[in-house]
Amino acid sequence: MNPKTEKILLFIAFIFCLAIRLAYIDQKNLWFDEVFSWHLSMDSFYSIIVRTANDIHPPLYYFVLKIWNILTGDTVFSMRLLSALLTSCSVFFIYPVSRRVMEPQQAFLVILLYAVSPLNLYYSQEVRMSAMNLFLNIGSVYFLLKLSDSKHDYHRIFKNKYSVWFIIFTSAAVYTHYFSFFIMAAEVIYIIAVNRKDTKQILPYLYLFGAMFLIYLLWIPDLIIHISRGQAWRTPQDLIGVLNEYVYYFRDCNLGLYYYYTDFRIIDYLTYISGSIFIFAVIGLLLRFKKEYNNSRLLITLAFIIPLVLAGIISIKQKIEFYRYLSILVPYLSIILVYGLFKWKYKPVVYIMLLIFMAINVYGITIHYSFNFKNDDYRHLINRINTDFRAGDRIYVEPHYYGWAIDYYKKQESLNIPNTVYIRYGWNEIMDSLSVQKPERFWLVLDYGVPDTTQYRSYLNQLSAKYEQEYKMTYFLAPEKVELFRFKEK
Repeated sequence: MNPKTEKILLFIAFIFCLAIRLAYIDQKNLWFDEVFSWHLSMDSFYSIIVRTANDIHPPLYYFVLKIWNILTGDTVFSMRLLSALLTSCSVFFIYPVSRRVMEPQQAFLVILLYAVSPLNLYYSQEVRMSAMNLFLNIGSVYFLLKLSDSKHDYHRIFKNKYSVWFIIFTSAAVYTHYFSFFIMAAEVIYIIAVNRKDTKQILPYLYLFGAMFLIYLLWIPDLIIHISRGQAWRTPQDLIGVLNEYVYYFRDCNLGLYYYYTDFRIIDYLTYISGSIFIFAVIGLLLRFKKEYNNSRLLITLAFIIPLVLAGIISIKQKIEFYRYLSILVPYLSIILVYGLFKWKYKPVVYIMLLIFMAINVYGITIHYSFNFKNDDYRHLINRINTDFRAGDRIYVEPHYYGWAIDYYKKQESLNIPNTVYIRYGWNEIMDSLSVQKPERFWLVLDYGVPDTTQYRSYLNQLSAKYEQEYKMTYFLAPEKVELFRFKEK
């Protein structure tokens, strides 16, 4: 295949990947994490730094989203478009990385597998940092491989254009998500492994990582705080629980995140089939690994295995969602699958396995498109308030941050809700607001998707002394129910 044909086919693959990600991109509601991204992007750059320092993620994605929103607007479509473009543009790194270990036809199969990944599709249509993190990390791996093609003098390492791009992509990745350090760990192991017989070649890379350290220096105190603090709602689990998470992760990679609402018997069968095919590919990879060893295969393998292992270790202390944090591994999973299968001699069987694997992924995509909601779908609740809203009404939300969804849809649509939605930072503040504002009528939203809801009945009893409940509706949303009340003065 000549280079011009490859470029044309790669561009077509990019368009195909983007088309799948743009389809029904605004079909589903913004769920809480997406609303949080939007809410944070409305702040100043300084406020974003302060608020992310008090949260759990680095600030770069929110900076990029803020600039993107200024340029394109903050509709559901435009904000998710950023993620769709980033994951689609990743094919321009995935393909050359694949080409280093396989023929062009096989590399395009990798792109096809990546394009129809339901898990990747989900995060390509989300206003969060996962898509950007995948793009930056596969770019980092690509530029490291380009650097590895030749020996380097540490005096001139910064004059190499690939060095500069490696620093930019890797630094941006760890400023986007902490799990990028897992890819960096794989890269460090790779550098040591390929230069173990010529240790002087490690020195230039030390200069590159030293530059990244300086770039990241201002954020290190916050990194230490975030690691030591963790997330209070995450619980420990035993080894069996961690092993189950690996199984669930592989299922999520092939079927997405909506199979919970379908026939689980079919899902189990498909998991066994796809799992068997992947194991078959891994065996093929291992059988030929030493005979056909090269640096590119080593880095691709490490970039897949090291994050998996480290995520499992972390998950023993604090259970994490593998599907979310390890969604960045889809490119390496696709490469390993195609590469490993083609190491077997019986090519008709290999193609049949690939077709079955792709068919399972396509089935996962159809499941994804067949549902029109995400978690915390407040759209019906907001429409209900908007329909019966009167001038002078107040709105209170507990916990307060779920009220940001009301803020978002109020901004995007022509709602009767006033310019200010009255949201406070706790129940005592809500009671203080009621005593000061003295509304004749108000709306109350109680969201049960928080760790402690035991006080909600008590809250309602406190209101009964001065207010009469005239309306109640329960919305059974994923993951928990939400209650909407309307009260008026007695």
